Amino acid sequence: MDAGANRIIVAGFEPFGGRTRNRSLEIVRRLEGHPGIATAVLPVDFSRLEAAITGFAERRPCALLMIGESSRSGVDVEQVGLNLIDTDRPDNAGHTLQSQPIHPGAPLALQANWDAHALAGRLKAAGLPAAVSFHAGTYACNAGLYLALRHFPPEVPVGFMHVPKWRWPRGVRLAQLVRAAELCVEALLAKAHNAGRKNQ
Repeated sequence: MDAGANRIIVAGFEPFGGRTRNRSLEIVRRLEGHPGIATAVLPVDFSRLEAAITGFAERRPCALLMIGESSRSGVDVEQVGLNLIDTDRPDNAGHTLQSQPIHPGAPLALQANWDAHALAGRLKAAGLPAAVSFHAGTYACNAGLYLALRHFPPEVPVGFMHVPKWRWPRGVRLAQLVRAAELCVEALLAKAHNAGRKNQ
């Protein structure tokens, strides 16, 4: 599915770590076919991730929402992507990188250009277990966020949401996670609309 200027790309990650499911991908599949949304899958492969992100940027969407899964108990609204890969866990191509910059010489951190605190408050008001997270870790999720913030124009809103990898009752019901994604989409589209009005 192509993404024009009136579309937001919502991307989740493929399964990794020997698992056959990824909660983020389950959410993305629930959003397929929604008006104004183009869905995509990100590789958990450090050697392929940048090409996927630059491919998104070339489609010139109005915004980008990435969703990843974590071992946390609720939904985390991420604020920062770090210029660092540091993990003992191999990616799906078998690469294990430690203390490696994503882009040598580039800034150590880039801030997601959405209001994480306001969005987390909106998710909580909707009855969702949400919190603001300082950064997105040092694995593929963080790399995806950092690369998107590096390659997307600053006027294009980019956000990242982490969701629990466990199903209900240990985790959060899928319907609630889909609702969280929809609220993130609404926030990013509103920001994109406001940015477009300012540029007119």
